[in-house]
Amino acid sequence: MIELRQLRALLAIEDFKSFSQAAHALGTVQSNISAHLSRLEDSVGAILIDRKSGSLTQEGRAVALRARRLLAELDAIDSDISGLKNDVRGRVRIGMVGTVARWFVPPLINELSLRHPNLKIEVAEGTTSALEARVYSNAFEFAIMTRPTNTDELAFRAAFEEPLVLITTKEHRLANREAITLADLDNEPLLLPPRGTQFRDQIELIATQVGITLQPKAEIDGIRLLASMAFDGFAPTIAPTSAIPGFMVERLGIVEITGLPPRRVGIARRKRVAHSAAVKTVLDIVDEFFSSSKLAHRYKFPRGIRQIP
Repeated sequence: MIELRQLRALLAIEDFKSFSQAAHALGTVQSNISAHLSRLEDSVGAILIDRKSGSLTQEGRAVALRARRLLAELDAIDSDISGLKNDVRGRVRIGMVGTVARWFVPPLINELSLRHPNLKIEVAEGTTSALEARVYSNAFEFAIMTRPTNTDELAFRAAFEEPLVLITTKEHRLANREAITLADLDNEPLLLPPRGTQFRDQIELIATQVGITLQPKAEIDGIRLLASMAFDGFAPTIAPTSAIPGFMVERLGIVEITGLPPRRVGIARRKRVAHSAAVKTVLDIVDEFFSSSKLAHRYKFPRGIRQIP
C-alpha cells in the first residue's frame, strides 16, 4: 500500500536533489527517506530514483507528477473547510518572473495579511520556461509570467504590459537619447537572453525585419540578472521597465526603444483543476491588483506598467 509519507519523500528528493537535504526538509533522518523510497518502489514495481545521479527515472517522474496533484488535493480539503467558515487559511505556492517578484511580492503579502492573516504564500522566482514546467507539474498553483508555450495544459490571462527599454550607464553614447530604434543597436555589444527564449526570439525577429544584427557580449537566462549587470556597467541590455528599481532610475541611462512591442505578463495556471479556497482567494486578490487602479495607486506600481482589462 502506498503511504503519503512515501510520496512526500519522493517529492522532497526531486525538489532538493539529495537524500540528506530531503530528510532535513521533512524533519527526519536520511535512513527514513531511503526506507520510504524503497517501500514505494516495491509498491509500484519500478525504480523511481537513479541511485548514481540522484535524479528521478521516467517512472519516478510519472509517480511524482501524480503525487503532487494528490497531495495538493488533500491540502485543499483543510482550506476549503476553513473557507466555508469565513476563515480562509492555508499555504499557496506561487511562481513569478524575477522582474515582477521584485516589486509585486511586498504589496501582495501586505494585502493578504490585512485581509486573510491565516493565509500564507510561498513564492519562488524563475524564468518563464522554468515556471511553466513547475506549474504543469503542480509545484506551483499558478505563476505570474509571460505567455507559456504549453497552452494545451495551461490557461493564461494577460494582466499587464510594460515597455522595453535600453538600460545603460550614464556615460554610454545613447544614454541621453529620449528614444531610439532597434537599428541604433546594430553591432552594439549587448547583454541578451539565450537564443530559444521567448524574449530573445521576439527581439531577434524584429532585428531581422529591420535588417540588423544583434551582437551579444554575453547571453544570460534571467532578465533580472541582465539588468543588474547593465546597472554595473558591464554592457547595455534590453529589459522591461519593471527591472529597474526606483532608486536606480536617476543613476542610469534609460532609453525608450520604439518599434518593440511591450512585454505582456499574466497569470498561468493549470486547466481542469479545482482550486482550493486558499488558491481562489489569492487569485482573486492578484486579479484585483491588476484590474483596480485603487490598489495600483496605493502601492505605486513601477513606471510604464499598463493594466490590461
